[in-house]
Amino acid sequence: MIRLFTLIGLTFLLFVSASAQSPIEVFYEKDNLGAYAFSCRNSSYCPYTITITFTELNGLRSSAILPYQTDVMPGQQSLFKLQPQPNQSTSFRYNVSSIKGCKRPKIDTALVYLLPVSPGKRVSTTELAYLGKLYAGQAEPKDWYSLAIKMNSGDTVFAARRGRVSAVRSDAVPTGAHLGFNRDDNMVEVNHADCSFATYTVFRPKSIFVVPGQFVEAGTPLGIVGGENYDYGPHVRFTVHYNYEAAIIKNGKLTDEKHYWAYVPVRFWLRDEKQSGRLEPRKPYLSDHPESIIEQEMSKREVKKWQRSHLK
Repeated sequence: MIRLFTLIGLTFLLFVSASAQSPIEVFYEKDNLGAYAFSCRNSSYCPYTITITFTELNGLRSSAILPYQTDVMPGQQSLFKLQPQPNQSTSFRYNVSSIKGCKRPKIDTALVYLLPVSPGKRVSTTELAYLGKLYAGQAEPKDWYSLAIKMNSGDTVFAARRGRVSAVRSDAVPTGAHLGFNRDDNMVEVNHADCSFATYTVFRPKSIFVVPGQFVEAGTPLGIVGGENYDYGPHVRFTVHYNYEAAIIKNGKLTDEKHYWAYVPVRFWLRDEKQSGRLEPRKPYLSDHPESIIEQEMSKREVKKWQRSHLK
């Protein structure tokens, strides 16, 4: 599980064990020829990368290269078999690790995102710095990019890109005042077609409109922004990240610790400039949701269906 700790202007990711909450179940069945057929059940709404490492393997030959690593989609799928060898006793032990996302995602860095606010609203942003760099001497994860988008109380947060809702937290109650961060803010995570994930954080309690497993188009309302108890005021924090493992560099030296995510320096549609681009901190931007951006990942059939359903 990935914990996101954020101060306004500062963000730090802490990786902690999620074994008790993992949606990944690896199991095996012994067939009538004595082979052990391994399968995986993914009960989430997005892909996971799993790694199966054998700590003991006697009298058995694997049908796949070990340690075994693959992407598993939602649902159940077969993995590999362990075949018994003639005249040998058999035994095995194994460990399973998993991380949300694909093993080698092909990220679409040219895709244009919508500002996740209502069309016609003008907003400004602040780039969030990496706390690990400021206070622990760590190098930033690859292409670090995280935003706080300042909004007004009661504003709606919208999907910046189409995808499937992979996680929601909606019942966290704000505590305290003049906050700088809260690791348990309400959030929505959306899995995209290129196996990246957008995370939208800071919603009012029980104000999220979507549920895990729901497919959303760019421009779909997600919920009501929170953050009234922050010094910064109401805002949504936004990142797009993907599975990417790299050693953490601390004080200029490699460590045994790992970063598990890389980030996408998102390009947004900028109505005033009539083009896409990166957001400049504290500069006001007018939100717009043009059909061309909403439809950019749709097939021709999907475009026609969407246009019919949105006829005025």
